[in-house]
Amino acid sequence: MKQAVLLVGHGSRKQEANDALVRLCGLVKSKRPGATITHGFLQFAKPDLPGALAQLAADGVEEVTIVPVFLYEGVHIQEDIPEVLTEVAEKYPDMRLILAPVLGIDERMADIVWDRVDAAPHQ
Repeated sequence: MKQAVLLVGHGSRKQEANDALVRLCGLVKSKRPGATITHGFLQFAKPDLPGALAQLAADGVEEVTIVPVFLYEGVHIQEDIPEVLTEVAEKYPDMRLILAPVLGIDERMADIVWDRVDAAPHQ
């Protein structure tokens, strides 16, 4: 079965903000080099979520795990993404869509916060 992971970000009008999700895709892929990893955005940037899923369907992917790259479960996670997935599932009934939990707050992030504090310029 051909599988993929799709990271979903909010999207921004600033390209450098969108590039962060692309960089994260690269980091995720480096952990499992054989995996198919891609990305999509909810708004302001391309590919949008439906477009990214359409491309995966065109590539013959049969199962997609969608990972929301968000810190908390707001409206986008509770309503917007599920609505898009419902619409896409109707278009591509042979492609299984699995919504993973939101990236969320994780204990490992505390170390990153302290790394940033230590790296901040102190006078």
